[in-house]
Amino acid sequence: MKAFDRNYKRLDEVVCAINDLQNEFDENDSEIETVTRDCIRETVGYILEWFGIPIGTEEAIRELDW
Repeated sequence: MKAFDRNYKRLDEVVCAINDLQNEFDENDSEIETVTRDCIRETVGYILEWFGIPIGTEEAIRELDW
């Protein structure tokens, strides 16, 4: 598996784990705040840039379900 494919696979795993957190919030009559969502998006963008991964932020978090 190429590094690019591994990056996508790992990003999808991380984003799906974040989606699972939303389910826990829902079960407790809460939600992930907009500020938190923006922070997640910014952090992913920073990580991609820092490691020189040529994937756009929106593409990297394409599995988001909120």
